[in-house]
Amino acid sequence: MRHYGIFCKHIRIVFHSEEEEWSRMNRILFFVHYNKYNDLEDYVVYLLEHIKHLYTRIVFISNSHISVEHTDKLSGLYHSLFQRENKGFDFGAWKDALIQEGKDNLAAYDSVTLMNDTCFGPLFSMDAVYEKMEGLDCDFWGMTNRKASKYGMPGTDGPIPEHIQSYFLCFNNNVLILPAFWQFWENVQYEKEVEKVIQKYETKISGILQNMGFKPAVFFDTLSVDIMSLQDVAHNRPYLIFEEKMPLLKIKAFVNFLIPSYIINLIRNKTNYPFHLIYDYFTHIYDPNFTLFLGEKTISTFFQNSINYPKHSTAIHLHVFYLDIFEEYITIFESITTNFDLYITTDTGEKEKEIRNLITNYKTNEKIKEITLVKNTGRNIGAWLMIADKLYDYDIVGHFYTKKSSNEWLGISWQEHIFETLVCPLNTITKLFASNEKIGIIIPDMPYFFRYVKPFDISEEDISSLDTFWHKMNCKKSLDFISMQTLIFPVGAMFWYRPTALRPLLEMQLTFADGSGEIFLSSIERLLVYIAWNENYDYRIMLPNQQLSYFADNILYYRGRITTLSNKIFKSIKKRGLIKTLYKSFIVIKRTLLRQPSWVWS
Repeated sequence: MRHYGIFCKHIRIVFHSEEEEWSRMNRILFFVHYNKYNDLEDYVVYLLEHIKHLYTRIVFISNSHISVEHTDKLSGLYHSLFQRENKGFDFGAWKDALIQEGKDNLAAYDSVTLMNDTCFGPLFSMDAVYEKMEGLDCDFWGMTNRKASKYGMPGTDGPIPEHIQSYFLCFNNNVLILPAFWQFWENVQYEKEVEKVIQKYETKISGILQNMGFKPAVFFDTLSVDIMSLQDVAHNRPYLIFEEKMPLLKIKAFVNFLIPSYIINLIRNKTNYPFHLIYDYFTHIYDPNFTLFLGEKTISTFFQNSINYPKHSTAIHLHVFYLDIFEEYITIFESITTNFDLYITTDTGEKEKEIRNLITNYKTNEKIKEITLVKNTGRNIGAWLMIADKLYDYDIVGHFYTKKSSNEWLGISWQEHIFETLVCPLNTITKLFASNEKIGIIIPDMPYFFRYVKPFDISEEDISSLDTFWHKMNCKKSLDFISMQTLIFPVGAMFWYRPTALRPLLEMQLTFADGSGEIFLSSIERLLVYIAWNENYDYRIMLPNQQLSYFADNILYYRGRITTLSNKIFKSIKKRGLIKTLYKSFIVIKRTLLRQPSWVWS
């Protein structure tokens, strides 16, 4: 904007533009942070870096532990650090920080902003928000509002009053000096349930101030949006914020929205926001089942990357039981240009001799580090874990074995699937690990048989064993196996990994010689991706060269569901009788409903 001035001989009088006026406002920000794993995510740092210039003073309140490393990352982004227990959630934190700052000190500011870390941003300019809102005739304001509804209140499903949503609230000075404003905060209780906080404080503070005659405003008035649903826009219609150029995007919008990858694409195409911060956050906090829907988890075997990365030390463990399949591996190994060390295990001295004879005339013979005899216990996983300590110092390791099945075509197709997705594209896989240090494990896509013929059914899994083994590894992150709709795992237990990504498992030193580790074999296979997630690593899924259209999924899914259901009911009635079958069906239906994603019930 232009400046207008009057010049005299000795005096220059300047009338400041509106832009200068709002930029010189004396503002204070109370920013609440919480991380259930006592970490500090990079999106929080990015957010503060890009809004700090708007505030004279920033009070950073953490409801979780902040380490020395974290304070280093936050250096220059706050003026006061207030660390506390997570009592009362964000409203409890704001209460303590406001009271500690003091009424008299806050009366000197033009405005107080309350904000929490439940949003990504800024996607668009936050300066534009303040310039617009501070030019309005209002006393307090926020980013978005939620319209009133007759039901839907968290915890009670009762009515919800219209209110400004509390992830961002700004109060002008005339509100700050009001005794009733301070009485509200003094009356805030340290609720133990977030639903109580929403009922008593978030949905009430707007109404209290309005009843006292204060004028509210919002940057994006969602009441004017013509939507059929009573769901609030910020959480359930995130695509609308891009039209309004709203800077903050609720994290829960990704959870509630049917296709999270669609939001990622909007961010990629309409903003300059580093969307990898979103991937990183969800990879750390949300389990692999959710992050699958963000996209970028699958890799084609045709993937090309011409960049030359530093070489990674690579090892392959191959457990040999069937010698004819072993020869197929060697034939493929001969064509691979990537350097690797080969560790072979087998279960008899006779097989060891035959292995040495078979490989003598191949170049791969030079790659063999050792051939180890192991007892035929623990199947291929047992053999791998028995020598895992020898593989730990490699950057990446592949675990394979010679696969056969009682159903001949199944075993052959399964092994070919592994060759195609994990063995032949070794050059691609090593580049993937080298290009992204956050990838901890790479698995093959679901084989044809378990996708179309006999789909994996988590309701048939021993959930208690999974939970027991998860806690036995002392994993720091929590998993709710009951609510899971499926498990993401390398079916057949062949995969690539970084040893550090599977540290909790490898440090257990399970023994199979006495059979003590046998009971965990199935759990190990199914939890590998989740163990890597526990160590803050990501995963990738290698796709086969040829895939059926997703129309085939629908056709075969419904065909198989009808056949499977009728067979199960018939067998159950024959085994348990009609009454017990009906009871078991009720339990299965209940578990299925619990696994439905949140959008089904929205």
